[in-house]
Amino acid sequence: MNKRKTFVSYLVFVVMLAVLSTQVMAGDPARTGTAAGEQLLVPVGARSLGMGGANLAYTSGVEAIYWNPAGLANMNNRAAGMFSTMQIFGDINVNYAAIGVDFEGLGTLGFSLKAFDIGDIPLTTAQDQDGLSGQTFAPTMVTVGITYAKRLTDAIGFGFTSKLVHEGVPRASATAFAFDAGIQYNQLGGINGLAFGVTVKNIGTNMEFTGSGLLVNGTSVGTNISGESLSEFVERPAASNQLPANIELGLGYNRPINEENQVVFSGIFDSRNFGNDIFKLGAEYQYNDLVFLRGGYNFLQKTEAEDELYRFTLGFGLHYAFGNSDLTFDYAYRDSQYFDGNNVFSLQLAF
Repeated sequence: MNKRKTFVSYLVFVVMLAVLSTQVMAGDPARTGTAAGEQLLVPVGARSLGMGGANLAYTSGVEAIYWNPAGLANMNNRAAGMFSTMQIFGDINVNYAAIGVDFEGLGTLGFSLKAFDIGDIPLTTAQDQDGLSGQTFAPTMVTVGITYAKRLTDAIGFGFTSKLVHEGVPRASATAFAFDAGIQYNQLGGINGLAFGVTVKNIGTNMEFTGSGLLVNGTSVGTNISGESLSEFVERPAASNQLPANIELGLGYNRPINEENQVVFSGIFDSRNFGNDIFKLGAEYQYNDLVFLRGGYNFLQKTEAEDELYRFTLGFGLHYAFGNSDLTFDYAYRDSQYFDGNNVFSLQLAF
């Protein structure tokens, strides 16, 4: 009975966060593309992405920091580190690194860093609109997070992440603070293998660019004693925009076939405040905790087929344990309708 009360208490906590964020969670497709900090929506980690991003209930370890922070508490080792890289359109690389440390009864603490490598862009100005100077600049897009997760019982776990989101170009930048919160509940309804997950993501402050790059030479404000015209610099303020918050509800079912083979089926409903809602489905086949095969599919509601950018995913993984340590390599491919598909590679070392 105490386990049930504890679970209900944390579930109510997450739901209250969603209710308090109703103004953010407007769910208006007409606002697609108007959010700030869209880098937050770019996924990391090949295992869960290979399952279509639907692995909310069973995601675990340091990869879970992005998908559901509650899963960080499910590390099988004392500490783990992970690196993931993905190339999206236009030769833009998304790099992700995370570490997690289990402090036994105190919980698990994680640190994560996601950074975009956009490359050099020709610098243009009002005086040099063609970039003939040859100068370049590299935009900055970074998300840094601190995560805490803890298992309350064998069946119930929770976690939350505090994040700093930063974007910058020469002489202008924007910073926001946000958080994620999540719960995982195994043996749902007393059924072995059935799990439930819920997350609230990217709830935080607005982003607004500031800096000297927004200053323009204003109109004349008079003359000096020599009769020369005087003018002053005036700041042209940028818009202040909300982060792309969302709520996810997911189910997972882990079904052992025999001692060496098992499958995991998962699905989530993703409600977004700056676009249409998404249904995500995924599956994973595991052989002897050594080889993994994965697949997933996304259904974007109220959207024409030609407007769906990402649809299906495929992936595989290899896991090798040696002594008290283990090494995991994961790969995922995400189909992209109008660009080259995304190739995601992840490497994790736990000890």
